Amino acid sequence: MYYNTKRLFAPLIIPSFLIILSMIIGWQWDRMLLQANIDNELTAFIVIFPLIPYLLFAIVAILGIRSNNSGLILITFILSICYFALNHFVSNAGIYSSSFVPRIISFLLPINIFLFSFIAKKKNRTVIMYFIIIFLEIGIIRFLYNLIEFPKSEIIIQFQMEFPKLAASFLVFTQHLSGIFLRTSFIENIPTISLFNFIIIVFIMILRFVNSRDVRNSGYLFITISVFLAFCSRVPAPALMIFFTTSGLILLITTIEASFSMAYIDELTGLHGRRSLNETLNTLNKNYSIAMLDIDLFKKFNDKYGHKTGDQVLKMVAAKLSEINGGAKTFRYGGEEFTAIFPGKTARESEPYLEEFRRKLESTEFIVRSTIRKSTTSKNRGKTASKDRKIVTITISIGIADYSRNQTKPDKVLKAADKILYKAKRMGRNRVEIQK
Repeated sequence: MYYNTKRLFAPLIIPSFLIILSMIIGWQWDRMLLQANIDNELTAFIVIFPLIPYLLFAIVAILGIRSNNSGLILITFILSICYFALNHFVSNAGIYSSSFVPRIISFLLPINIFLFSFIAKKKNRTVIMYFIIIFLEIGIIRFLYNLIEFPKSEIIIQFQMEFPKLAASFLVFTQHLSGIFLRTSFIENIPTISLFNFIIIVFIMILRFVNSRDVRNSGYLFITISVFLAFCSRVPAPALMIFFTTSGLILLITTIEASFSMAYIDELTGLHGRRSLNETLNTLNKNYSIAMLDIDLFKKFNDKYGHKTGDQVLKMVAAKLSEINGGAKTFRYGGEEFTAIFPGKTARESEPYLEEFRRKLESTEFIVRSTIRKSTTSKNRGKTASKDRKIVTITISIGIADYSRNQTKPDKVLKAADKILYKAKRMGRNRVEIQK
């Protein structure tokens, strides 16, 4: 696996900043309330603040509908339901801290976010089934709440009359369940079972993000952290508004970033793609150079070792190309071809950086694993390790052209670099050639 460090950590910056900012706002909330008595605009903002999460969830749900992302729609729906339910308990003074419902939501909400994050594009029947599951959860929680908090209510008395044995069993079960969720951990308001559940889910989400480096997975990770912080607060009223608003913002930003990535970022290599290259070319004026790069004998390599191994080669080349010096902007042009643009540099000035990259790539050992290894047993696998692995050298040919009187348009410079690239291939490959 070849990781692009920038691609790995970039999606974490904005969500981390928003969560830290939310914690600061929660810490300064009382001071903001005092200031609101003086500032009318701040007063108006605090009045509408409780409605902002609903607005953000609605916007994200619309984006989910537009992109046919069923998981996003389900997550915004479950967040809206939980935010509404928790605010109901907050509005009733004294009920929030003593009721088991907020505690069971603290257990179920991370699980729902985690499960729905795996859902992408699904058929209408499947989505309806998930909505039915959500409503069943709501119904069960409401029934258990009435059974524990209001055992003398009309619906519970009728249930006990119709099903006396089942009602007795349910009463024992709910008492045991209530005992589990009222047993808090070292964090106030958080049951021990919810804390362990949260740690396990966050750990799995981190591994999933590191493996996929998908900005959407980073968003799901941070909204899970954000809503859990809402449950941890000793003062639930501002915490719910602040951290659910943060969750909505994180979902909105990561959804927009995911749409941008789909349009501009090459999914396999993580480099900017052809559309991004075309837009960058339109912004170039004078004094720049463009390099075209092509992996040597890549088609033969693909035919010999398979497309999966070929994809690993493309990832490795892209990872090293993204680290090139000289202020280069790198792109995947298509197939095994790449493009590098050096703003403010001539072809001669950009040559050393590309030569350094070529040498670094040539000296990198790429290990090809044989498909025979999969059929060997665990006993003889270690004995045949050297036969299962083959070290190959990956080389690249590069052609560079720059802005000149005869080449005033970026597309002409790009075509010139492409011609020089094929000259480098004719002259023996694994070399850098400059337009003269």
